Amino acid sequence: MAAIANRMTFDVVIVGNAALGLGTAYFLRQQDPSVSIAVVGPSHRRGAATTTAGAMINCWAEIAHGQFENPALADRAELTIAAHGLWDAHAAALSEFDAEPLKVGWTTYILNNALGSPHEVRAVDYIIETMSKRGVKHDVVAPDSVPWLKPEQRGQATRVVRCPDGHIDSRKVLAAYERFCAARNVVQFDATVDKFEVGMRLPFGSADKTLTLSDGSKLTTKTVVLANGSFAQALVDQVPGLRREVPRLLWGAGSGIDVTFPGWVHKYGGLDPTALEIDAVVRTTDRGGACGVHLVPYGRGEYYLGASSGVWFEPEHQPRLHAIHVLMRSVVEEINKGFFWCTVGLRGPGFRPVSMDTFPLLGQSHLPGVWFANGTKRDGFTLSPYICRELARDILSGQSALPKRFAPSRKLISFKNKEQALDDYVSADLGGEIQHGLQLPPYAHARYRDAIRKTAESIYAKRGIEGFGIHPELIHLYENDEFYAACNHPRDKAV
Repeated sequence: MAAIANRMTFDVVIVGNAALGLGTAYFLRQQDPSVSIAVVGPSHRRGAATTTAGAMINCWAEIAHGQFENPALADRAELTIAAHGLWDAHAAALSEFDAEPLKVGWTTYILNNALGSPHEVRAVDYIIETMSKRGVKHDVVAPDSVPWLKPEQRGQATRVVRCPDGHIDSRKVLAAYERFCAARNVVQFDATVDKFEVGMRLPFGSADKTLTLSDGSKLTTKTVVLANGSFAQALVDQVPGLRREVPRLLWGAGSGIDVTFPGWVHKYGGLDPTALEIDAVVRTTDRGGACGVHLVPYGRGEYYLGASSGVWFEPEHQPRLHAIHVLMRSVVEEINKGFFWCTVGLRGPGFRPVSMDTFPLLGQSHLPGVWFANGTKRDGFTLSPYICRELARDILSGQSALPKRFAPSRKLISFKNKEQALDDYVSADLGGEIQHGLQLPPYAHARYRDAIRKTAESIYAKRGIEGFGIHPELIHLYENDEFYAACNHPRDKAV
């Protein structure tokens, strides 16, 4: 590192100090002890997706119906499968920088019950089929064989699948990364980036990028990694060349609930003790186009309950009541009645970085030296060991196994095709409304589904979109004229 007054030069500056930012610094340092590295991010991490997460190590339970029949969706799934296999060794390596060993708790229970939609039944069928084809050990177990699964009568499980997904406390992982950085000469700036300038002088590769921090410091570098999630869009907007070529990042707002039990419960009892004994993740499939309901155990009757999900053009800094209400109701109705007595604290919102096509932005942009570890939606923490390892390899040696289709400078990738995307929108919308209490008389189901589809079709028609599928979570952005004008980006044809 070279310094002149408050101006400092580094080989690599990473913007973002959560899982993808610190993870990239970790693997850069592991692969090259000589490279000078700076990480910029506020210590409070307000709005970070990582600190709002439970955090699940998701892979098999996140597989969506038909995912492997679409090349882009299959590539995204393969990323999670690759990352899944790295976590044990990664946690063990990070344990050197934690007071106690970091370990992934493996085992996740996926629930089907009558409170879900038919779409969830198909999703679980597909998950089982996929694991069977790939030789992944799993079990379909009788609901009454799971001792702590004691939902209300209307939420009785019809099927439970035990799969090898896991969980680890994201806060402990970040703390270990921070200690690693302090011990390995990775400079951490407790600040945000106010100004981002990219010089266009030749030859490329010179230290032609300048970042002005909120504390007035200036960092210059030849390599910048934008790993600060949705907050990166404000920096992209300052570089017209990036803004034109990189799909916009949206705000995937999500909040969770920290769940504990009052002291009198631990001391005197008074409720079914199984609510204190859940030792594995229990969850629904993705539900209502979002992440469903999941409970992550921390031990001693402490849990994380998640998570709300909504994709917005601008950040919402307070959770929505209806989303939190669904989580609190669902944990009692669908997992264990004993949670009626729990105490709660809100966590979040955190902003999952969602690109305008919902696919990741990974690797170097068309501007040499401007890199992205971003757009990972709800998968950033799970994917971080793999993405960060491969990104570090690419920065240092030009070699990477990251899918080229997810390069940051690109056209929008179609979500399936138009007809399939419309089908998924109807299922997601209906699933979300069922989650919020929708009940229809038998004769009304078909006409209700038709009405939902016609609404979506009118949005496609309004924008003249053919041969391209819009992800169900984003279609409202295409409806709004102001949002559409700001987000519109060239689209590839559906594969």
